[in-house]
Amino acid sequence: MKQVIVLRSDIKLSKGKSAAQVAHASLNASLKVMNHSKTDFDSWMDNGAKKVVLKGENEDQLFELMSIARALDVSTSLVRDAGHTEIESGTVTALGVGPDRDEIIDRITGDLKVY
Repeated sequence: MKQVIVLRSDIKLSKGKSAAQVAHASLNASLKVMNHSKTDFDSWMDNGAKKVVLKGENEDQLFELMSIARALDVSTSLVRDAGHTEIESGTVTALGVGPDRDEIIDRITGDLKVY
């Protein structure tokens, strides 16, 4: 099992801001899985809680990936920034996908490059 976080590469974020957005996406998607299927969540955690950060082209791509994931009944979490620091409030920055089985996650994000 693994989780993927897709971070937009078309907006300029500092390393710290990028890390925070990835953390928001991962945590929120993980909590959804924990609340929906404790067994799947525990399995993921017990096996190292694998996470991979991938490059997203733009906001449209994140929405497209979210739609595909939802059609496959995979947990997602879309992150919109609060706008307190570097970028405008409401800017979509990242998408958390899963955790779920590797083969399912790969059907959604398998064509993306590592960030």
